[in-house]
Amino acid sequence: MKHARLNPVWIVAGAVVIALVALAGCTFMGDSLTGVKVSGAGPTTCIKSCNDLYNMLYNDEQKLHQTNVEGCQAMAQPGKANCLAAEDARHTAAMTSLGNGKIDCQNNCHRQGTGSAG
Repeated sequence: MKHARLNPVWIVAGAVVIALVALAGCTFMGDSLTGVKVSGAGPTTCIKSCNDLYNMLYNDEQKLHQTNVEGCQAMAQPGKANCLAAEDARHTAAMTSLGNGKIDCQNNCHRQGTGSAG
């Protein structure tokens, strides 16, 4: 029985998804702990950071997908169809994860500087 080898491309893809999830969970803090604003940076700056991160990760995912498709195309016919189907499923899941991460990141921007008085 032939065992499948772990493709380094899959490792990179996993790292990108993990990085997005980790960064999306962070709330960007523009206020000090006392509630006094240090700078004029607010939710707009945070949302721009989320969008910039998403664009970078989106471009990385598109390049990875193209590389993986080219690798599948180079395979012999019996494995090519399965490879392309697996890559399509991986890419679709990665794009869904990126989209959800972007929304989570932007939603965290709206909680900047909030707290409780009393």
